Amino acid sequence: MTRSKAKTGVSVVLEMPTPRTINDAPCQSTDPDTFFADPTEFEKIKLAKSFCAKCDPVTKDKCLSYALTNKIRYGIWGGLTASERYTIQRRKSRSRLENK
Repeated sequence: MTRSKAKTGVSVVLEMPTPRTINDAPCQSTDPDTFFADPTEFEKIKLAKSFCAKCDPVTKDKCLSYALTNKIRYGIWGGLTASERYTIQRRKSRSRLENK
């Protein structure tokens, strides 16, 4: 949702459409190779993450959850690299062990 002030000084609220499923996500119209760059290709990683940044939080979370649940070790998913996701998984594992 964005706010815009018209020339009259009246505030107008515009409802911006947001993707609600992964099939509607911005990445679906992008070359998949964009999301599977080599870990040293920082510009490609930055580009992939920029597409993830356009996603609404619900879709982004679904994407990240999918990668974490399926232990996907390659590519950008939910705006995170494989090493960033690994860090999350490691923290979750530690937390579970500490809570036993």
